[in-house]
Amino acid sequence: MKVGIIRCEIVAENCPGSGCFKAIREKKGVFEGVNEDIIIVGFMTCGGCPGKKVAFKAKALLEKGADTIVISSCITKGYPVGKAFVCPNVEEIKKAIEATVKKVKPDAKVLDWTH
Repeated sequence: MKVGIIRCEIVAENCPGSGCFKAIREKKGVFEGVNEDIIIVGFMTCGGCPGKKVAFKAKALLEKGADTIVISSCITKGYPVGKAFVCPNVEEIKKAIEATVKKVKPDAKVLDWTH
């Protein structure tokens, strides 16, 4: 599995992505049950509110070889994860990513959390 992760631009100021990388390394969270190696193709932000560059970012990750786009938990579950502010644009971000995947690499998957 070759993943491209998209995370919140605001959270990126405070979070180095350790939870996402740990989930991949230990095959926990959304990666539980993945039997193949997981390769990180890229780790990008949404481009800022309201996810204005997310389609461009997803396209770039797919073009760099990602077969799975992962929307980081900071967008879908909040930051700190599960305890705070969830992105108010999460549904639009998901739709934009799914539309981009369908257009650029229809066989790619979209996962909507990491850990």
